[in-house]
Amino acid sequence: MLALFILTVLYSTAASGLLIRNIDISPIFPGQSSEVRIIADNDGDYDIEDVAFSLDLSNTPLTTIGSSEDSLDEIESDEDGLFIFTLRANNDAKPGSYNIPYTLNYKNAPQIKKGTIGVLIKGNTNLEFTVSLKNPIVGEKGSIDLKIVNKGTGDARFVNLKILPEGYTLLSEEETYIGTVSADDFESVSISTIFNRKNAKLYGIVEYADFDNNKIVKNIEMPLTVYTKQEAIEKGIAQKNNAGLYIGVVIVLIIIWIIWRAIAKRRRMKKSREAQLGG
Repeated sequence: MLALFILTVLYSTAASGLLIRNIDISPIFPGQSSEVRIIADNDGDYDIEDVAFSLDLSNTPLTTIGSSEDSLDEIESDEDGLFIFTLRANNDAKPGSYNIPYTLNYKNAPQIKKGTIGVLIKGNTNLEFTVSLKNPIVGEKGSIDLKIVNKGTGDARFVNLKILPEGYTLLSEEETYIGTVSADDFESVSISTIFNRKNAKLYGIVEYADFDNNKIVKNIEMPLTVYTKQEAIEKGIAQKNNAGLYIGVVIVLIIIWIIWRAIAKRRRMKKSREAQLGG
């Protein structure tokens, strides 16, 4: 009985000697893969046989290239065992930190060891800019509509826009705080202006924080197509102002009406005198 107790204690010591010593994995971008290397250390006094390490990816945007389980026939006492997996992040994986549950089991284990592996899916920000104009006519009030498009996989945060006017007068604020431009999304800013000349340009500075919270500064330099009033009319952008013509027509009609009334009055007066003389 005493011998059995001693053997049980020794076995428990050996069983408890299998520890996860190191997990090595690099961050993964959506649509890409990375290798995971897990080192299990047998610091017990006995060899450990039929060791299996399994990953549970069911609630993550990750898959394995190959099996989600790796096994070793034996990890000798005072030796390490290496398990290798290749993980791939789904194309539409949302950047962030994920925990992958794992189980570690082996022959005659008193219980299955469980834990989690932390994996970081990174996102990159890729801001692009497009511009359109409303009423781009020299000397008139219009607007510059700037669209900020994030074609990356990570959000651009704390986005701030500063405009440096060139060829137009700002009617809006020089700086605009935009906030977050989400991945695969866009935000629009409308800038009220009075265009001063044809050769105008949009100069701007965009500052934001990327996925890793690094401060990024991007410069905008885009030509603006502005027209004179006559050019705008010829291109159908603006309509010719016919107010003067309309006013002239109204005045002529009023004059004709006054003349007609005067003539009609004279005729009535003439007929009245002729009637009196005839009587």
